[in-house]
Amino acid sequence: MNDFTIISYPGTRSDLLLSLTESRSRYMLPIGGRFRVVDFTIRNSFSCGARTTIIYNNRDDDLDAYVERYGPFGDMKFPPIKVITREYSDIKVCYNLILESNTEYYAIYNGDNPSIIDFPGIIKKYKARRTGAVLFRLNLDGKPTMAYTVLVSDQKTLLNVVRGAIREKRSAPNLFEMIINILVNTGISRSSFDAYYWPIKNVPEYYALNREIIWNPEVFGLLYRDEIIKSQIAAGGVAHIGRHGRIVNSFVSDFCKINGTVEHSIIYPGVEIGDHSVVKDSIILPYNRIGPGTRITRTIIDERTDLAPESAYLNIGGSCRIGSGEEYIKNADYPQSLFSSITLIGKDCRIADGAQIGSGCYVASGMGGEFQGSKKYLYDGTSLVRIVPEGA
Repeated sequence: MNDFTIISYPGTRSDLLLSLTESRSRYMLPIGGRFRVVDFTIRNSFSCGARTTIIYNNRDDDLDAYVERYGPFGDMKFPPIKVITREYSDIKVCYNLILESNTEYYAIYNGDNPSIIDFPGIIKKYKARRTGAVLFRLNLDGKPTMAYTVLVSDQKTLLNVVRGAIREKRSAPNLFEMIINILVNTGISRSSFDAYYWPIKNVPEYYALNREIIWNPEVFGLLYRDEIIKSQIAAGGVAHIGRHGRIVNSFVSDFCKINGTVEHSIIYPGVEIGDHSVVKDSIILPYNRIGPGTRITRTIIDERTDLAPESAYLNIGGSCRIGSGEEYIKNADYPQSLFSSITLIGKDCRIADGAQIGSGCYVASGMGGEFQGSKKYLYDGTSLVRIVPEGA
């Protein structure tokens, strides 16, 4: 059953997720309280016993180093994983990878969205067709969609398509969507398959998906109780709830220090929340440090990456007010990315003490220093971004 390779390819790059994918691929996006999207990709491969996994990436980030830190799952051998970045669009590289992996079958899918896919079931259904390739449409909300599919092919059929594309000097922004379209145009067999698959197109969808993973008992059970997925977001022990800390209907990951109140929120590893602070209906991504007396509502605070010992500063200052309980506010600058009154604070921002940031606001990565002056207010639906001079 394990004589197959899984190839995961990324979707089209988009700016709609703002800071969340500004300097990292969607594979490296934190999701579900303590994971990254690539953890789902690896989980799908490991749980089905694939001999090899090839992960294509369309951004040069830390994905390769993150995957390298994976080790054995208990006593079970961890299968080899190859990450391809710079040669993403080179079809000759793809051809050589197929030859090197040299398995009987290949399963190809868009793997930079979180998913839980029963690949053994798909392979079994494919074999029953007794044909070279089958395109499986994934059932989302009970309906099959052509937007998200799994192509299963034997090696001979796949190599024939790739050879033909090389001979005809074909190219496309997305190499694997091109391969799938070539096969579709030849009239290959189609089928459908049930799967958990969550496309993330904008910031409110990211917010909603995090909450669904935590509060959907079936999905939460798959990820946490059955321990079929790992994470390489650093863990340094259990969460510490201080004397004045209070957790209400929330998910708090390990390696956190909570000295304030957390309500209906998701707290990722390494987060610190100061005395008398309140975090409500929010998502705090890894390693953020929040000062005392701050109130955060309906806000996503993106990941902090400056983790050097000498950088132990509060990146969200004390007595701040970020977000609110207002409804239906869109960001005026990014209305397709940020709406439903959700505020997004970008990666590695330093927000000064006493700053006030409204609903539907966006503070771009590395910004926030502008709040150091006398004006410390960002009105509802407005943004704080870096202006690039013309001709720069």
